[in-house]
Amino acid sequence: MTPGMGTDLLLKFYRGRWKRMKLVRWIPPLVYFCLNVDGASKGNPSICGGGGCIRDKHGKLLLAFANFYGVGNSIISETRALCDGLRLAHFLGVRLSAIYSDSSTLVQSIQQGKCLNWHIQRWWRPTMDLLHEDPTALSHIFRETNQVANRLANHAISSMCNENVVGRSEAVMPRHGISKCEAIASKRVQSEY
Repeated sequence: MTPGMGTDLLLKFYRGRWKRMKLVRWIPPLVYFCLNVDGASKGNPSICGGGGCIRDKHGKLLLAFANFYGVGNSIISETRALCDGLRLAHFLGVRLSAIYSDSSTLVQSIQQGKCLNWHIQRWWRPTMDLLHEDPTALSHIFRETNQVANRLANHAISSMCNENVVGRSEAVMPRHGISKCEAIASKRVQSEY
């Protein structure tokens, strides 16, 4: 079973085709901590930011970050968010057993060891160095299970500032607290054709 995916729920007839529905929820790491990251861009190129959180196996928040990056595109914001999250974990001495991103392009790039383009080279190389010990810890997850990191990335863009919060705090996301985002994300259903 892929991380972030649940069991098959039902087959549904949709616009002349059968559609498989899957229950999607956040799956905690078995040991140590996990890092969820996401980048956001309001255009390609346009203003962008990244965010993420580190949680333990019980789902308790250790750290959340939201960073504004200025002008860039989606792959730059995704790569920078991953790099920022890994650097914070390394700085705090946190051992990560799982790293989740909803960017399949970035995950494939890292797993294959091939940089996508020269624009992300300055963040891709440190990311590879930090992942050198265990590159398989990075996994792709559905967007619905990455709502907390997504809200943090969008908060960075709207506030145009950088924030790091240690411990559980509702101040990071003005509209919805982290608990509410997790509850919303756990109820979403991801469908595949």
